[in-house]
Amino acid sequence: MKALSILSKALPLTVALAFASSTQAANITFGGVTANDGSGLTSSFIDPLTGGQQDYFIESFDQATNTTGFAGSTAYNDPGFDQQCAVNSANGGPAGVVVTANTSEVGIRQGSVPNVAAAPANDTTCYGYLTNNGSGVATTVFDYNQLLSFYTTLYSSNTLLGITYLGFYWGSVDTYNDFEFYSDGNLVTSITGSQLVNSVTSGNQSSPSSNVYVNIDFSIAEQFDTLVIKTSGIAGEFDNIVVGLSTREIPVPAPTGLALFAFGLIALGLRSRLKK
Repeated sequence: MKALSILSKALPLTVALAFASSTQAANITFGGVTANDGSGLTSSFIDPLTGGQQDYFIESFDQATNTTGFAGSTAYNDPGFDQQCAVNSANGGPAGVVVTANTSEVGIRQGSVPNVAAAPANDTTCYGYLTNNGSGVATTVFDYNQLLSFYTTLYSSNTLLGITYLGFYWGSVDTYNDFEFYSDGNLVTSITGSQLVNSVTSGNQSSPSSNVYVNIDFSIAEQFDTLVIKTSGIAGEFDNIVVGLSTREIPVPAPTGLALFAFGLIALGLRSRLKK
């Protein structure tokens, strides 16, 4: 995973989805920029080859863009792709991401295979896919808590760090591809293929209208630490998964004496106004 310098932001289509447990809403937009490594689309915040804005991290599934000194995992690669592909974020490093999945339901590869996986439009690089192999629901979990813990140590103790942006290139959008977001084990919000299918054309493996870059912006109050991707079909394809971190200061409680003094000043002010 990389974190580098800024690119311009262009997000043309916006949808608001209500949080599962809040009156707030995630800001969902569609639109990315052309990636410089031949992977189709990427976030406007970061490119898999040339980098991007600070505090944004990208999973490209390509060994050519892994973190120097921390080789990614090849455990989920399809046969014949160990020299090209890897889950770079699952690198065992101090800022690595923990990926949990059934190896029979997840694959990393290049190109398309009928009835297995279709590469996102204009993506000639490695990408990830999730398949239920014809029955049930396949699930992959990306746990970012280790990444958050590592970067939290770089800030003061009264700073809260959280993921407030997720972007991913979603190939051949279908109703059976769903995304869930958790914080401390609690569901924050979810996005289903059914919710998005009215905004894009479903299932066409090469049409730009159904191979979209999805951007999701959260407030720091609704940040997440775990992403769960589910599919009940063949297959959910994705590439250039990007997360962005934000910080906020945690208010420091005033000493009791100072709080009482402030309350006294308020009371005196109120009394003065009542006498006038």
